[in-house]
Amino acid sequence: MEKLVFKNHILNIVVGGILVLVAFLGYFLGWFEDFLPYFIGAILLLLSVKRFVFTFKKVVSKYATLILIIEMILDVAFVALMIYFDDRVDLFMGLIIYTRGVSYLIINYVTTRKVDLTQYIFNIGYVTVGAFFMFAQISSVDIMVYALSFLSLVIGAIFLQKGIVTLVNKEKVEELQEKLNETQMKNLKKKHKEEEKELREAQKTSEEIEDIKKQIKEVEKDIKPVLKEATKPEPKKEVTKEPKDDLSSKTVVQLKELAKEKGLTGYSSMTKAELIDVLKK
Repeated sequence: MEKLVFKNHILNIVVGGILVLVAFLGYFLGWFEDFLPYFIGAILLLLSVKRFVFTFKKVVSKYATLILIIEMILDVAFVALMIYFDDRVDLFMGLIIYTRGVSYLIINYVTTRKVDLTQYIFNIGYVTVGAFFMFAQISSVDIMVYALSFLSLVIGAIFLQKGIVTLVNKEKVEELQEKLNETQMKNLKKKHKEEEKELREAQKTSEEIEDIKKQIKEVEKDIKPVLKEATKPEPKKEVTKEPKDDLSSKTVVQLKELAKEKGLTGYSSMTKAELIDVLKK
């Protein structure tokens, strides 16, 4: 299914809608019966082109690429012959389907030399169905019309389903992304507000510090004269020497009084000169 549909969901929806519309209109309006080779040829050719583009990107072997190109050329040729020989639609449709199965089997062997059982059985079915259409000689137009209508409806539904699912998932992803972006924006705004608050607090603190510095400067300015005055050296005081007592100017009585005051002994019989000498000592 992934190989059948496109990667672009819009393209899947458009192609699926066209195929579903063609399935109903073609059946009920008789388009499939009137233009049966054109419809079958167009569908098979589109599928071949889709397969060619998808497989060509993956194939690295030159031999596999050559087989893929030959298959595409044969498909185009068989579609052209189908339209030209409009009474042998079954034969050329069988050839296209048969070529598709054989081509894959050869490419798988050339590139990997291994057998993928699921793909192997699937492509054996291609070969079997192609051989059936080639050799069964089916000529009933009604069977072709029913098959074409059913095939168009199924393929269109596959394209539509894939495109719509992808579109819905994309819308959900976008919605989740928007919610995530909103959450991130809220977190960023909250963080920005917190940073602004911290910045304002830091600015306020800085202003307070500047105010304190100014106050300190003013206090220093006021206290500087006081400190200068306090640290100014005091003037030296002049020491006035007390004049020594002039003992010689005193009388003998006064000298004896001084001797008595100082606790001297034997001063009563001393002369003035002896008293002066003793008091000086």
